[in-house]
Amino acid sequence: MNRERFRSALHAPVFSLSGSGDSVGTNLGLWSSAGRTLLLDRYFVVHSPWPAVREVLLHEMAHQFVDEVYKVRDESPHGPTFQAVCARFHIDPRASGAPLPASEAAPDQDRVVARVRKLLALAASANQHEAESAMNAAQALLLKYNLDFLDAPQEQRMQWRTVGEPALRHSEDAKVLGAILARHFFVKGVWVPAFLPRRGEWGSVFEICGSSENLEMALYVYDFLQATTLRLWEKDGVGHTRTALARFRAGAYHGFFQKLNEQSVRQAETGLVWVGDPRLESWFGQRHPHIRTVKSTGFKRDSDFQNGRIAGRGIVLNRPITATEGRSLQLEDKRRG
Repeated sequence: MNRERFRSALHAPVFSLSGSGDSVGTNLGLWSSAGRTLLLDRYFVVHSPWPAVREVLLHEMAHQFVDEVYKVRDESPHGPTFQAVCARFHIDPRASGAPLPASEAAPDQDRVVARVRKLLALAASANQHEAESAMNAAQALLLKYNLDFLDAPQEQRMQWRTVGEPALRHSEDAKVLGAILARHFFVKGVWVPAFLPRRGEWGSVFEICGSSENLEMALYVYDFLQATTLRLWEKDGVGHTRTALARFRAGAYHGFFQKLNEQSVRQAETGLVWVGDPRLESWFGQRHPHIRTVKSTGFKRDSDFQNGRIAGRGIVLNRPITATEGRSLQLEDKRRG
């Protein structure tokens, strides 16, 4: 982090874990100039997602940078120099240990959400054609909203979230689901290293970046695709093991991915084409300056995978998407007769 974010400007401090480890203390992190000590709360380090620990560490490294590189010691801890350093190195100046909370929606956003809610309610129709048409219209509206946002003069602060649990290895179903979010729900995604303190080993977790509204939408889609594919597997799956479920999910996500790709082509024919958000691209590039692509093998295309692919083609989004309604979005299986 020192090399990638601060260009190796910092000298290694004395690291210390504070607290008993039974509960989180008052300070998640603290830079002490006198002893050149960087403290992190023991309970927070052991029990929190690693990306959150990383954010707090970056925050304290920014304090160290102000103290030892700029040698500014006559300002308040979070004064103008610290704020400037955070802006320069793309660090959350608040570093609460969690992603920034979703912002209150603006009136225009409220109107868009209300219209999407009505369309997705129609997508619950038992009529397959009506359900598909309503979901397509909702996706077109979300696409248009994001296209309009690109022309907005105000700068919306980008945020990040992690989805799923950190693990030593992730199978094909998790990777395809991550690709769905990054391709069709206006967020950028990347697999980031995540330390597993209780195992003492490094794994990874999927991180998504974007505006608060798009992040919430992506999280809903993740949660309910997981829940829906579990339900469909219990109904149509062949095997009854965790591996069989993962194969079924991989097939279902491939099927749903293909369906969304086809819908994107139809949207493009109407002139609605998403080419990305330059502001998000810049923010993402600053947060993750060194990204590499690796290839991985997938599951055998057995009966569980094929059954999942068929089931995935029938999934239709059909509930509201706003955070104020809790986990209320549902993905239901709409089979063609």
